[in-house]
Parts: sequence; C-alpha cells; structure tokens
Amino acid sequence: MNTIDLERQGALPSTLESTDGKEYPIDPSFRVVLSCLRVLADPDKPELDKVVYLASRFFLRHPPPDMSELFRGFVLGETQEESDGEQYLDFALDAGVIYASFRQQYGINLLRDELHWFEFRELLAGLNEQTPFGQRLVIRQRDVEDVAERDRAKFRTIKERLAIKPKESQREKELRAELNRRLEAGEDPADILNALKEV
Repeated sequence: MNTIDLERQGALPSTLESTDGKEYPIDPSFRVVLSCLRVLADPDKPELDKVVYLASRFFLRHPPPDMSELFRGFVLGETQEESDGEQYLDFALDAGVIYASFRQQYGINLLRDELHWFEFRELLAGLNEQTPFGQRLVIRQRDVEDVAERDRAKFRTIKERLAIKPKESQREKELRAELNRRLEAGEDPADILNALKEV
C-alpha cells in the first residue's frame, strides 16, 4: 500500500479533530513536527513563544482550543504508554545517526525526502540494531552489569558519552558555572544554591 492509498484511508491525517468537534488542518511533515518538538523543549524560550510557534507551524495559524493535547497525541500516536522515566531518544542529539540509519536501512535521504510524521515514526521504530541509531539504543538501554567485567570501564565511558542529559536554560548554566567557581575558590555558595532551586 503506497502513501497515497494510506492518505485516502485516513491513516496519514492532514487534519485533527478537536474537542469542539471541528477539524483543524495541520502540517504533518516530520520536519515540522521535529521543529516544533525542538522549540517546545527549549528551556530558554518563553511559553508564549512556544505556543505561537506551535500554532503557526503545525496548526497552520488556525489552532484548536486543545492545541497542546492534540499535538502530543499526534506525536505519540495511539500507544501513549507511561515511560519509566528513562529517555532513550533525543532528536537533536541523535539527528546524525538517525539520518545515517535511514540511509543505511531504507535508502531514504531525510534531507531531501518528505515523510508524514506517522511514516517517520514507524520507520524510526523499525530501525534494526545494525544501524548507528540501533546500536546507540542498545548501549543506552543496556545495564553496565550485563557487560563482561573486563569491558565495563570502557562501556561506562561510551554510555556516559551517549547519555541524554536534561536540557538546561542559559540561566541554569551560568549559575552552575558560578557555583563551581565559588566551590573551587572556597567561597560561600549558599545564595547560588538557593537560586538554582528556583530555576
């Protein structure tokens, strides 16, 4: 079944139904969705800017009243399982290996080829362990204790290098740098610690 057949059957939606009963047009391109996810995850961007960006890019300047919930449902699909808190994928950090993996396994050039978000999501989930992204997932999900003792130090280093770290705002980075400076200088860091709690 090709993309056109899927579109006719509604498997690749170009509109979403809101709680108000109306259909709202969307841009379902994987590039647009990834762009929206990047902006929404930016800790330095004001909330209003995030909402405006999502409304204009994904909802084509016609946002529904339940815009955030609709976008989240569209991105995650029908299987919105509760996560165990572990994050194994970061689109910004993994962009290069995702691109290489799509080229390797599917022959798809993500810089040129256009994909609906649903197609992209399913193909991403189908990447095997022989691809760079598949190998990265295996490393992130594997417990250090499952590795032979002689290889653990090396594996820990690789796992740490590939770990997904929480995104910090510019303010938080500045406060952490000042905290480190004060600790190294033997100065009192109490006010910096309090400021960090408020960020």
